[in-house]
Amino acid sequence: MGYSNFKDPFGLLKRMLLSGNKIAYSVLIREVLNKILIPVDFLLHRKEKRRLQKQRSISKDPIILVLGGSRSGTTLLYQTLAYYLPVGYISNFIAAFSRSPISALKLFGRFLPKPKKSFQSYYGSVSGMGGPNDAFSLWNRWLGDDRNHIPKEINEQSSADMKLFFNTWLHITKKPFLNKNNRNSLCAPLLDEILENVYFIEIHRDPIFVAQSLVLSRRAVQGTNKIGWGLLSQDSENTGDPLDYIDDICKQVYQVDQTLASGRKKIDPKKYLRVSYEDFCKQPQELIQKVAKNVLNYEIETESLKDLKLSTNTNSQRLNDAEFNRICNCIEKLYN
Repeated sequence: MGYSNFKDPFGLLKRMLLSGNKIAYSVLIREVLNKILIPVDFLLHRKEKRRLQKQRSISKDPIILVLGGSRSGTTLLYQTLAYYLPVGYISNFIAAFSRSPISALKLFGRFLPKPKKSFQSYYGSVSGMGGPNDAFSLWNRWLGDDRNHIPKEINEQSSADMKLFFNTWLHITKKPFLNKNNRNSLCAPLLDEILENVYFIEIHRDPIFVAQSLVLSRRAVQGTNKIGWGLLSQDSENTGDPLDYIDDICKQVYQVDQTLASGRKKIDPKKYLRVSYEDFCKQPQELIQKVAKNVLNYEIETESLKDLKLSTNTNSQRLNDAEFNRICNCIEKLYN
């Protein structure tokens, strides 16, 4: 999870320990393991550089990037695609090797478990060493350490490094690459220019319930309504209005949606798929089959998807009436 990105990491640690959430405990165990593996990562780094320098031929396998704002369903979509499609991805274990993910994959990949058929998460983090990871440790190389904002440009050296990394990864795994990192939603057109054979899947959700979920996320992750959390978030000032944070969160949701819409116009529609979170939850089989056929040129047997069911009751009021009504009114003003 990377506690340095949060205003009160010790408070977050306490809340996770007291949450009773098994996935939260799994995330904490993983963070400890990450620290233990730092020396191994350093040792593998030299081999990683040599491996990258040797790669010359260009892979034609697709790179599939899941886009969407925080709390819009990106993690759920990522988990589902990773489980059912024949793709490679950065797992929770491999993400620990920020300097040498490819070498770590070569060394440990055969021992890693497959992702679990579990579609639960803890604010974007999933359980299990084989579970799909956001791979911030990788994307930070080219986009910086701020998880919720991007640099104004990606320089030529970073662009070349990005191309080289993914080309090498694809040759090693011999599988299409899949990843979800919400920050990529802010720079999809740039990534489209840099990466060959990239394909984007954007998931969007009713903004009222995205905003509600962000309120709850601020409380659970930051411990207060006033500290921002998620893509394009800003801390809320003390204005004397007890619900001013609601307006800030609604503006955050709107800005992310506007950024996605602007980026979407710059990308070839053949390389971009936009799906409703609500529709995906109702009929996930349709999307999986569509991605498999249109992006991977792969047919999935209907029989293998027959037991796939996702919750369809996540869009319900979970805040008090004053908060929820404030969200509804603010969202209506912004979007109309």
